[in-house]
Amino acid sequence: MPAGPRNAIDRLHSHDQIESIVRLRAAVRAMGQVDVSGWDEKSLAEHLDEISATLCAIDAQLTRMADAVRARGFRIEEPLAA
Repeated sequence: MPAGPRNAIDRLHSHDQIESIVRLRAAVRAMGQVDVSGWDEKSLAEHLDEISATLCAIDAQLTRMADAVRARGFRIEEPLAA
């Protein structure tokens, strides 16, 4: 069966979905590289507004994505340990 326009659209959607997952995983890796526990009090205090705003923005995006998944009737669960 020849690959028609519908198959091309499906491949585009699949590619976009895979790219989205790759970006999400990259965000998790980037966040994993940030460790404020070693920051001195002065540095933490100087950047607290920025850190707080960023954490609130991350929380809002996580909530938005989780709500979209749940709205479709799916559950978000911790992966089982290997």
